[in-house]
Amino acid sequence: MSEIRTDAVVVGAGPAGYVCAIRLAQYGRRVVVVEQAELGGTCLNQGCIPSKALIAAGHFLDQVDHAQAMGFTVARPELDLGKLVAWKDSIVQRLTGGIGMLFKKRKIELVRGRARLAAPNRVAVETADGPVEIAARDVVLATGSEPAPIPGFEFGERVWSSTEALSPTEVPGRLLVIGGGVIGLELGMFYARVGAEVRVVEYMDQILPGIDPELVKVVARKAKKAGIKIHTSAAAQGWSEADGALEVRVEEKGKEQVFAADRILLTVGRRPVTRGLGLEEVGVKVDERGFVPVDAQRQTNVPHVYAIGDIGHGPMLAHKGSAEGLAAAAAIAGRPGAAYDPKVVPAVIFTDPEIACVGLSEAEAREQGREVKVGRFNFGANGRALSLQQTDGLVKVVADAADDTVLGLHMVGPNVTDMIAEGAVAIEGGLTAEDLALTIHPHPTLAETIMEAAEDVHGLAVHAAR
Repeated sequence: MSEIRTDAVVVGAGPAGYVCAIRLAQYGRRVVVVEQAELGGTCLNQGCIPSKALIAAGHFLDQVDHAQAMGFTVARPELDLGKLVAWKDSIVQRLTGGIGMLFKKRKIELVRGRARLAAPNRVAVETADGPVEIAARDVVLATGSEPAPIPGFEFGERVWSSTEALSPTEVPGRLLVIGGGVIGLELGMFYARVGAEVRVVEYMDQILPGIDPELVKVVARKAKKAGIKIHTSAAAQGWSEADGALEVRVEEKGKEQVFAADRILLTVGRRPVTRGLGLEEVGVKVDERGFVPVDAQRQTNVPHVYAIGDIGHGPMLAHKGSAEGLAAAAAIAGRPGAAYDPKVVPAVIFTDPEIACVGLSEAEAREQGREVKVGRFNFGANGRALSLQQTDGLVKVVADAADDTVLGLHMVGPNVTDMIAEGAVAIEGGLTAEDLALTIHPHPTLAETIMEAAEDVHGLAVHAAR
């Protein structure tokens, strides 16, 4: 067995792990990263990036459909699915290659293999060339998450997880999506655009559970217009095969129905990858759901063992994991005030239209006993949105009625995923709705809707009818 001695070892090279490793190297630490798959983790290889590439292709088809209104006569393009998947893969490969280059620049050593804790300061790795043991003062666990199965719907050729849905060999004629959350809606809308008949089964009483219903209504309306059939308060019970097709049993509001499908896409959530890491053996606390509790520095109950990203509590978001990686690296390096302490974590959803949220919703604020004022502005009154032929949606600013502090920004509409950072900065900085309203926004841009919604908090939006 060969041995490596280093300052810190990071297990997992996803958005949490690789960011942590690079920052540690920037702080002058010797770093070893252990990864059993590809650099970039789920986000870069089977999640955020490849899904957005496919969604961008779907948006292109939508733009072609609207070209006639601009005076163009355009035949609908034919899809070469193999080329589309290859193009998506080329984006992923470029980004994973970039991480590898950054590792080399920072002299970060990469060990490929499956890791487990042999002791609080030792990581055992099974590699293709035999066992390797890495000794380090600090260990950072960043092993991420995986799609969660449900009984009767084990992943395979007929039941896809998001991974299979991102590399299809053909577009299924009928796709039944179990789970109307972020992943299910994003991929379901893409498949509807490229010709599949899509049906979504969601257990809760609305798609995109937890999102402001006012925003969800806009997406639901667009989904139905695209031919997607949505069933809420519904539960998939099981499936069988008949004459080459799938028959999926669904109980909806107490009534059982059977829907035909060619493929099932199961997107009911994700679970942390903590099994087999040897955590319990070295004393690292793991809760009943497999998550690892940590403190503000992302340190576990065992000194010098840290956990970041999806294996810790909180939203399973790449940007949250990266921020935790930076905090953990700062703590390991002894930087003053090192801690993960954001006021808010923005969330973005690449449906059609897009949704972006940060901070408290109107309902959440009221549940906390706060008196709020809410400003709204519709994209239908925005010149830039009109020129893009993307007028569905609105912007909501939620402000404290007592001191005008911005509590939340919630948007549904074109490119809102690119604009939500303004709300995050406003809340982190303790800005008021008036601060947003008095900030000059360039014209003509989509971002003007934020300014107008902030004005509407005080009933002063110039371009609103009220």
